[in-house]
Amino acid sequence: MVFLAALTFLAEWFAFGLPVVGSVSLAFAMNYAAVLLGGPLVGALVAAMGAVSRYDIEQGKSPLRMMFNGAQLALSAFLAGSVAMALGMPPLLETGGLQIDGVGWIASAAVTAIVLAASNMLLVGRAISLFAGISLFEVWRESFSGYVVSLLALSLLGVVLAQLIVIAGIPGTLLIVVPFVVSRQTFQVYLKLQEALRDTLKSLVTLVEAKDSYTAGHSERVAAYSRAMAEEMGLSSVEVDRIEYAALLHDIGKVGIRRSTLQKPGALSEQEYGEIRQHPKVGAEIIEEIEILSDAVPLVIAHHEWQDGTGYPQGLKASEICLGARILAVADCYDAMTSTRSYRAAMEPIEAVAELRSACGTQLDTRCVRAFISSMKNQGDPRELDELSIA
Repeated sequence: MVFLAALTFLAEWFAFGLPVVGSVSLAFAMNYAAVLLGGPLVGALVAAMGAVSRYDIEQGKSPLRMMFNGAQLALSAFLAGSVAMALGMPPLLETGGLQIDGVGWIASAAVTAIVLAASNMLLVGRAISLFAGISLFEVWRESFSGYVVSLLALSLLGVVLAQLIVIAGIPGTLLIVVPFVVSRQTFQVYLKLQEALRDTLKSLVTLVEAKDSYTAGHSERVAAYSRAMAEEMGLSSVEVDRIEYAALLHDIGKVGIRRSTLQKPGALSEQEYGEIRQHPKVGAEIIEEIEILSDAVPLVIAHHEWQDGTGYPQGLKASEICLGARILAVADCYDAMTSTRSYRAAMEPIEAVAELRSACGTQLDTRCVRAFISSMKNQGDPRELDELSIA
């Protein structure tokens, strides 16, 4: 139990996020192995002892949140172990190793893994739902749906790890740590390449914005506002990163719009407005070709959709618009209103906030507007946004 708890702790401590597409951690496999080896109580203790990660410390998470995380992990493992025993799967340490009894054992092991994953995601998802004021379905769609394939692979790894501990003991099991360390180094190199990609994208956005001097810096400000809102709503770090990337790229489709249209001082003609309305679709088509950014496509294409269905380019409304796009819409509107444009002067922050409030329910999502105001109050707007009310 202590050995597995130490492995779980190290797996969490040395886990690291990958921009947009997920994170790398083997903790689920360790917890699953503990359930298979020792049953409900051992699984719960191993999960709880390995619950605190390096990110919890670096991000300054409150003791209450860390206690909740440890408790939900322990409860998930205990439930999974209890289900395993109810299905007639005795702990492997009692049976002397893996004894596959045809399809029955495989089915029971699969159900145990599903219970472990589902209870974990349900508890965390419900906490996020309550904290952020969004539905459990939205939490699943935005934060968990991409983990299914990874959980399958980690479940298989958990079975292998449990069997290896029984057969080879702790010394033999330690031999598998070496390839994992090498793999981690490889992933870190990959992560550095993603950081280089981020810098390249910022340079690309700068070149696009150079067509219109009035929008210089707009995308980076929208990205900063969007990230702050997502964090305020309690979204996962993976989803926060995805929203930030999408915000950075949300106007990249304007690369195909004529400079004369972008910088026109007066009202746009019907043809020119139609050209502008195509930029979300064009931007989505551009980034769709970049695999690592493909998750940002729904956000980019929908950042001009309105709650009442009168937005563009697809005419989506309310919950049909993904949460990330609703967040981008608020950040985009605020920065557009508080920036000087070719056709008007910048609004004062308080005036812009009043406009955001008036657009709640028709153009903008009310929860997202509240999150924006709250994040500005908590973190401080670089333009000295003050005297705000969240109501």
